[in-house]
Amino acid sequence: MIENPEENKKDNKIIERIEYLEQRISQLELLLGIKKVSHEEFLTKKNDLIIDNTKLKSSNVETESVMETKIGEFGLAWIGSIVLLFGMAFLTQYIQGLGQPLFSTIFGYIAATIVFYISYKLKNSFYNLSDKFYIISHVLVYYVTLRLYYYTSFPLFSIEAIPLILLLIISAVHVFISFKRKSELFGAISLILLIVTAFISSYTQLSFSLITITSLISMYFVYKYQWWKQFFLFQLLTYLFFLFWYLNNQTNLPNVLPSDNYSLAYLLVIVSTFSFITLIKQSEIINNVVVFISVITNGFLFSFSLALYVLTYYITNYIGVFASISLICLLFSVLLKKYSDWKFTPAFYALYGFVTMSISVYGICGMPLVFLLLSIQSLLVVSMAIWFKSRIIVVMNFFLFISLLATYLFTSSSINGINFSFATVSLISARVINWKKERLEIQTELLRDLYLIIAFFTVLYALYIALPSNYITLSWAIAAIVYFIASLLLKNNKYRLMSIFTMLAATFYLFIVDLAVIDTVYRILAFMFVAIISIAISVFYSKRKKKNIE
Repeated sequence: MIENPEENKKDNKIIERIEYLEQRISQLELLLGIKKVSHEEFLTKKNDLIIDNTKLKSSNVETESVMETKIGEFGLAWIGSIVLLFGMAFLTQYIQGLGQPLFSTIFGYIAATIVFYISYKLKNSFYNLSDKFYIISHVLVYYVTLRLYYYTSFPLFSIEAIPLILLLIISAVHVFISFKRKSELFGAISLILLIVTAFISSYTQLSFSLITITSLISMYFVYKYQWWKQFFLFQLLTYLFFLFWYLNNQTNLPNVLPSDNYSLAYLLVIVSTFSFITLIKQSEIINNVVVFISVITNGFLFSFSLALYVLTYYITNYIGVFASISLICLLFSVLLKKYSDWKFTPAFYALYGFVTMSISVYGICGMPLVFLLLSIQSLLVVSMAIWFKSRIIVVMNFFLFISLLATYLFTSSSINGINFSFATVSLISARVINWKKERLEIQTELLRDLYLIIAFFTVLYALYIALPSNYITLSWAIAAIVYFIASLLLKNNKYRLMSIFTMLAATFYLFIVDLAVIDTVYRILAFMFVAIISIAISVFYSKRKKKNIE
């Protein structure tokens, strides 16, 4: 091939231009401190990038393939099994509707046996599908047995006892199989069938007993296998059963106050059973979130059910109910403090115990004496909080104390003993919290300051209500002296601040109210007393300032 000189010149110019650009780029890289990449390194990185893109595309294809496989293998297996179950159920129902209950029953049991046999044969080759067939065969047996008496116009048996016994046997077998297979799904289905049996049974005590047994088995599943998902499910289903029974009982007897048939006793056993999750040891599966949600759910659902039953059946004798719950909760909180891995659970049960105790005290004493006892109970709660080293109890007790005080002020007539009780409890609570703040792990003074603020106002209010108008200013001035002495003894400036503000309140009241109301003699005494105390406190601060300067 003959070379063209003109083309060679052009190629040389292009090469020279490229080399010139490479030199300029190299200078820029050197100036900016960028590491120079050789041609070989550039080719290596380019090949690596191509390989990474290829792997990413392959990974996306594999992910889509895995998702498609899961939907096809597991999702469609479930859909097909459920549709098959409904199809057989409707077929047996159709045959029974033709007036052939015996033939319908025989057909149903044969169909369940065939499905079970197919499940056995598919066990090695199609385990997932075999597992689904195994489940629906057992459910179909339960359904066919259910239709021997319940929900049919052509029952095979005229009495309930025989089909009910058969259902109980089938449910017991299912529970046994769930233990043997260690399958959470099969265990959940077996307990659902137990709840269905309890729901359809016309024997009330048997129904409640079955629900109680269900809660016990569910709790054991959590303890033995840590199956917490089914536990949440059966917490909800159990309390829903009590709600449905309550509504059904009210509907059947609209004009007569029905008996609770010991339902509250069963409810107490069940809430206690569900509470034992707080004694399970901490693990990766059973963690803080699981136990916290369980405790809150259990408490809320139980409280709702308890309110319905008490308002309906125990409106005149609820004191014993709440006293018993209070005692159980307080004792259980002590047990949790000693044996539970979960630090927040003793506080929750202790608080619930004190709330139910408050309801019992209200039932015993009535209004307004209950405010006196409940304000004193607040000190008991603070004492238990110190023992438990629980900041939660202290904080919640403060809000309960505020609510109690607000309720008293807005709903009850003023009583001197109760007024002074609130003031005294506020002062003692603030002092105890400050004394044991390290034990309670309270890092700020906010809670104590709030108690002192409450004490400041309640003391003024109690003295204002209790004493004649001539002595109000004097009593407030004496309270300021007491605060000041307390600040010296306890070496705490907060009480000195309370003393100063109390003196300001006394002075304000003296000029605004006393000048126009009290007699001249009392007026002179009040002025002199307030003046002496104010000057004495001022002298104290002057001496302290001088001492600090020296």
